[in-house]
Amino acid sequence: MGESFLSQVPMSQLHRLTQLYFSHFHPSCLILDENHFYSSVLNQAININFAESMDTCVVLLVCALGAVAARFLGFDEWGTESKENTGFTFFSLAQDMLRDLETADWASVQCLVLSGLFYTSKLRPYDAWRCIHRACCSVLILVRLQDRLDAHEVQLLWITYLQESQLLAEYDFPSSGLGKVAGSFLLPISPDTATDPRLAQYQFYFLSLITVKKLGNRILYYMYRRDKQQNHDFRSPINSPAFDRPSMFLSASRSRIEELNRQLEEWREGLPDCLEFPAYSSSQDVSTGPFEPRPAEERLRGHLMARYYHIKSILYRPFIYRALHYDYTSTMLSEEDLEGARIAVRSSFLSTYHSGLFHEPLPLVLNPLSSWRSLFELEVQIAFCKKQDRTNFALPREWRMTRRLRQRVAADASHSCPTVWRDSEVLGRV
Repeated sequence: MGESFLSQVPMSQLHRLTQLYFSHFHPSCLILDENHFYSSVLNQAININFAESMDTCVVLLVCALGAVAARFLGFDEWGTESKENTGFTFFSLAQDMLRDLETADWASVQCLVLSGLFYTSKLRPYDAWRCIHRACCSVLILVRLQDRLDAHEVQLLWITYLQESQLLAEYDFPSSGLGKVAGSFLLPISPDTATDPRLAQYQFYFLSLITVKKLGNRILYYMYRRDKQQNHDFRSPINSPAFDRPSMFLSASRSRIEELNRQLEEWREGLPDCLEFPAYSSSQDVSTGPFEPRPAEERLRGHLMARYYHIKSILYRPFIYRALHYDYTSTMLSEEDLEGARIAVRSSFLSTYHSGLFHEPLPLVLNPLSSWRSLFELEVQIAFCKKQDRTNFALPREWRMTRRLRQRVAADASHSCPTVWRDSEVLGRV
């Protein structure tokens, strides 16, 4: 079936789909080596007339993702397919092959991560996790069998870890344990970056993403951890009716917030020229014009900016809790507290904005599931700040835009992703 279907696809169309994959999905997630794909994988699949093989499976998955990009970038030949079905013909054939061919090797890991990426573009978090979890388990087997990993294998290990960690950050899925192993491997450095400036930029982006992920984990640990003994001791105050859960946020020290913010700014200042962006500013303008495809460089920079603002929002979140739970009958909040709450909510807004959610179709956003959950967090913060006149000061001036955005995204995604629909329902009640 696979060979008969692919052999009927015109070579010009096949080439366009693969190009769309490498121009849209590849820069942010270097699962494949582009030169190796065209010189070896695609040629080998054509030579065997797309018979069942791992090479054909990779080509099918690349075409499936290319079809998703084509559908939303306005290519006529894919405009007749529904949004939900775009790419599934290629994808289903690939899954049939993978079912027979999958084993504990790096080619299978590539196919599983590509499958997870496809499900993510379709806003199907559970299916994405199933594929990524299998990829993680295969990587755990491979790192124990091999004495050393080459550069691309290390790259795949870190890609798989990042894909899993992004899903686990938003959904309560079981972890594979790959995160405990990834830390013992050096960050990936491709040997081709010295001769290919474009690949060097993609590599810098990926390394920056790993380091900001580690920084985000550190901030979550030092800001919001609870003492394990206290959690499991039923005599402790945390389990008493009088325990005030926001107290853990109220107690975050300013010195700790300042130090962690310094580390975040240090990460931003260390970005290469091609990815650098200015620090947080309350006066930053935003525009939500009609969708226009952005160059890869802008999309990568935008995603790093979204991560930067998301972490800053988490870092300053204690100031929102102070504003909501402060005893205004005794004294007033300091100017520092007021500014901290404003930074938290506006950073959350800017994270959603720079993710591309305001001006790109959701499947084309680099991390659509995380971007949607960031919008969810933002709307929850806005809802609480709106409820009390005394906390209206924290609302960003563009806060009314978020409701329209949520309604648009939910309408687009409700058929394919029940999670988005349920989240939107909750926000509607709030």
